[in-house]
Amino acid sequence: MRLRRSLAVACVTAVVLYGISSAWRLIIAQADSDSGVPRQVMGGLETRMDATGDDTPFTGDRPQDVERVGAGIDGVPLALPNGKVMMLLTHGARGSQYLAARFSTDNGRTWGESRKLFDFPANGGSFSNGPALVSKNGTIHVFGMEMYGFDFNDRQKSKCHLWHSRSRDGGRTWSAARKVDFGLNYTGAVNSAFQLRSGRIICPVSGLSDRRIGPWVSLAPYSDDDGATWHAPKQQITMNTGAPDWYESGAVEPVGIGLKDGRAWLLPRSQDGYQWESFSKDGGITWTPVRHTRFVNNQSAMALMRLADGRLILFWNNCGPEGVHGIYAERLVMCAAISSNEGKTWRGYREIARRTSPGEISYPFITQTRDGYVLLATDGNLWRVRPDFLLNRDMTEDFSAGIRRWSTLAAKGVFAAPDPDGGKGRVLSMVKPDVGAPSAACMSFPYGVRGDIAIQVRMEPGFQGAHFTLSDHYDLPRLPRDGSFPIAITPSGRVMIIAAGGAWVDTPGDLTAGKWHELRLRWNCGQGCAVLSLDRTEIAQMEQFVRTPGVCYLRLCSTAPTVDTAGLYIRSVKVRTSD
Repeated sequence: MRLRRSLAVACVTAVVLYGISSAWRLIIAQADSDSGVPRQVMGGLETRMDATGDDTPFTGDRPQDVERVGAGIDGVPLALPNGKVMMLLTHGARGSQYLAARFSTDNGRTWGESRKLFDFPANGGSFSNGPALVSKNGTIHVFGMEMYGFDFNDRQKSKCHLWHSRSRDGGRTWSAARKVDFGLNYTGAVNSAFQLRSGRIICPVSGLSDRRIGPWVSLAPYSDDDGATWHAPKQQITMNTGAPDWYESGAVEPVGIGLKDGRAWLLPRSQDGYQWESFSKDGGITWTPVRHTRFVNNQSAMALMRLADGRLILFWNNCGPEGVHGIYAERLVMCAAISSNEGKTWRGYREIARRTSPGEISYPFITQTRDGYVLLATDGNLWRVRPDFLLNRDMTEDFSAGIRRWSTLAAKGVFAAPDPDGGKGRVLSMVKPDVGAPSAACMSFPYGVRGDIAIQVRMEPGFQGAHFTLSDHYDLPRLPRDGSFPIAITPSGRVMIIAAGGAWVDTPGDLTAGKWHELRLRWNCGQGCAVLSLDRTEIAQMEQFVRTPGVCYLRLCSTAPTVDTAGLYIRSVKVRTSD
């Protein structure tokens, strides 16, 4: 703490005299990377501090958009008809396990003590609980897995069952946990349960089959009598996506929802970087061949539910799969999107939470509370999310909250700094203090098929180059990818774009060291093109390099081949998007 205060005083003094010198910027960057400007890590999640001492997480556009309840609240949340919310979690060791619940009477803000609901069979496998559902009759349904073992050498010896229990009196008494036949002997995941308008309840699972390619298949066991009896599915939902290891290949971890037109919609994940989908018109008996959705996803399940007003909301890991320095991106951010037309189009794609240390934030479970917020539970953390913030089209980043909107994981040299012109505000500063480590950052913004982004940027004398691009998903900063609309700034200040075949070509735009400039990009992913302007003068018409339906991330990185103590500043980022 003393080091941070000393650096802040030194930086302000330097600004008053003339601006931040290269030497001071290097010291600040090194202190940032060494926690001299510390990060407070709450459960490994983003709460970056800067010179103001502000340690409030910044996701959403306003503080009330995403409220983090705290760490250590683990389990599956379920809103009850009486307004209470229960948090379900299995306790105990194999042979003496039981399902317990904590209850909240204030929409998930505070929680009571855990109490036992029922015991699992002592002579069974190892039990864990999964999704929960309140049916139209008011019955509470809970599902989970009963694990016996997984054999990597002989899949026939693997055994894990699906179980179900229900309460018809508001959770006071429960039926015994019973096996649900899903047609195979091993399920690796149960992440979703939903009810169709016909009253049929479906609990989709993934099962281990005898298939050579894509041995994991998705299945949809169902009940037509409010969970009293269950029926094994007649069809396996399959895909021929491979993986380096057979035990990760196929249609895995499906989630689903009943649509207003009577169809069932199922979304299994795969190993090719996308979520897939299948539909059923006959209540889940037969399913259409799977196809890609527009959702990037890697090796983790989604969460999908219908809000009280009829809209759909979706939570997922909108991440690329690759890593840097042993850190992998596939589960580092949790994002959300909302649809008012039954999933045909989506808005938002906004970050709800983000890791700042190696690890993951994944396997979400969600429910909607009486005040309209959505409770998101994952990895022992709980958030309250206001759905309507996902409808925002505009966003302005003025760094009044430091750089807590930005991910800098696996990178060095990006930090919040005083305005170099001596103003009261702060700016993003990017230098490269370590030739062996990337200097980079990325920020999420409202998803747009079309849009406009304006970046106020200033390079300093001695600057050695930078790269900007837009993308439709999160990647670790400074991965070797160019995104949808790549722009480069050379050490001399020349603005360049990527042309056909991936070649970099000059534009007539030049930045002057020590001067603020506005780079502005107007994109249209529907037409696969964009217009680039510098200081309100058009300098290039661009083709979309990586074709995506829309974009929702800004990525920037230093391209300096050596240590760069000059770097650049960004004073503001303004985004406006549309479908």
